[in-house]
Amino acid sequence: MKKFGLILVVLLAICSLSVFAGGGKDGGKDGGQDSAKANPEILTIYVVRHGQTIFNLMDRVQGISDGILTERGIVGAVNMGKGLRDIKFDNVYSSDLKRASETARLALEQNRVTKNWTVKELSELREVSFGIFEGDPNYMMYVAFGKDLGVQVPADAKTIAAAAAPIQEYYHGDFGTFLEGLADFNKRVDTQYKISEDASEVYVRLQAGVDKIIAENPSGGNVMLVAHGQSITFLLKQINVELPPGTGLGNSSVTKIVYNYADKTFTLEGTVGDMSYAEAGAKL
Repeated sequence: MKKFGLILVVLLAICSLSVFAGGGKDGGKDGGQDSAKANPEILTIYVVRHGQTIFNLMDRVQGISDGILTERGIVGAVNMGKGLRDIKFDNVYSSDLKRASETARLALEQNRVTKNWTVKELSELREVSFGIFEGDPNYMMYVAFGKDLGVQVPADAKTIAAAAAPIQEYYHGDFGTFLEGLADFNKRVDTQYKISEDASEVYVRLQAGVDKIIAENPSGGNVMLVAHGQSITFLLKQINVELPPGTGLGNSSVTKIVYNYADKTFTLEGTVGDMSYAEAGAKL
């Protein structure tokens, strides 16, 4: 899988080496700000999944359809923001879907050092489009996908976790490849509305969004990127981050990656889907 940033080689050739910033388990204080100042060639990206929505609560398919944040989702976004409140963000980006942009705004309202911020909404950061399954119960999409693969999904599997489990086994726990297969399946069966994306289209779209972010931050620093469970997973797989088996990222989780301007690579710092920022923020 080719790495992000390769399509902007000429634009990025003026930039140089980066390293990851520090942890963030101490209730909002983080080494990212100081490290970026010491070495302006770093771009540390705090990749955030949006807060819980009504569709998440109801276990329904939510791609380009856009459920509002629940009360729990609002609290989670606020707590995550509190956990990051001492990180100075040079820019803040989100998908143009409201659940993502609202999560970004709620988080930045808690920040003590980022002044005069705005959320830059990028359509390239949207969630994967699930076509004919948008708004359906999640298990229905996975039953159909399983049938296409020849995988039996139990009739009583009425949650995303239960319905996805046998398909995860089919893919030997490789969650990224699972989602690629799901996207390709949705594209193939969406003959009615023709709004689905296959995996290659998702990768191209996300790469264009991340390339914009890199180009707009040539001096490095810290940026926040708020997006969606599957789009973030595609992003991480594209940059060769090993994904843990499971059914996805938690709402208001944070995944820190650093872009190296010199060799145009990304590196993961810490864990995928880190909930410690929201947990620390809940105690403040």
